[in-house]
Amino acid sequence: MEMCEAEDPKNPGLAELDEDALMPSGWSNFNLRTQSLRRFPVSWLSRLGFLMMMVFFTLSFILSIIILSRVFQNQSQYNLDYEAIQKKLSQLSAQMKDDWDLRTKEKLEVSQFIEQLNNTLNLRAKEKLEVSQLIEQLNKNLNLRTKEKNEASQLIDQLNKTLNLRAKEQNEASLLIKQLNKTLSTLCRPCPYKWELYKDSCYSFSVNQNSWEEAREVCKIDGSDLVIISSSEEQKYLKQKTDLSRLWWVGLSDKKKEGTWHWVDGTTLEQSFWNEGEPNNAGDEDCCELTSKNWNDAPCSKKNNWICEKEAFSCLKS
Repeated sequence: MEMCEAEDPKNPGLAELDEDALMPSGWSNFNLRTQSLRRFPVSWLSRLGFLMMMVFFTLSFILSIIILSRVFQNQSQYNLDYEAIQKKLSQLSAQMKDDWDLRTKEKLEVSQFIEQLNNTLNLRAKEKLEVSQLIEQLNKNLNLRTKEKNEASQLIDQLNKTLNLRAKEQNEASLLIKQLNKTLSTLCRPCPYKWELYKDSCYSFSVNQNSWEEAREVCKIDGSDLVIISSSEEQKYLKQKTDLSRLWWVGLSDKKKEGTWHWVDGTTLEQSFWNEGEPNNAGDEDCCELTSKNWNDAPCSKKNNWICEKEAFSCLKS
């Protein structure tokens, strides 16, 4: 080959080397200059292939180690990233769980609150219904009471009319009875009904109390006047007939002139039956009252019982 025959300008010493020295053992008879590659020994080719294989495997091993190292580095970084992601996921999961628990609790509380509101609304609705029913019942009762009140008012009016009618009838009956009593008393009776007869006079002893003037007016209605005591016998009789625990007006006063006592018929007092020290005119005492003992002057406005006197009927004198 021309490449083998030419000298290497970079390595001029190689041209001077003995070819035998360059040949491997067993190749001593092999002429590199004259022999082609096809004539290389088989053992040398095997060694060369093995050497190349070893180089290939070595390079492959080194490359594999480099790749594995890079893979391990990536795996470590991946593991770190994975752990970080897992930690982040755990945190997110815990946070989501807390948020979920909080939302669940809030949902439960809201549900309970809504339920409580519904219960309250139902209660208020029930109370409103009960109040409405109560108001309706009260209105019915009020209407009933109003009706009853109107009926009672009408009944009261009717009763008042009836009472007025009865009062009128009673007054008429009283007048009729009084007239009948007068008529009966004239039928040879010396005194009217419930009057007391003493000698020629009839006496009426009141059960009520009035002032001196009012008592005299009552006596005049019956055709009489307050009693005139003209004798000690009459004085004694009256004391026996009266209730000694009461005081009784008689027809004696000094109203016209202080200190001058006159009877209701206008006659002047002659025989008197005054208590000791009387009359004393203590406090405008102008009228005479009959006491348990004798006479006493007293204010005419004082409320006392009284004694009426009138003449007995003439049929008794015949």
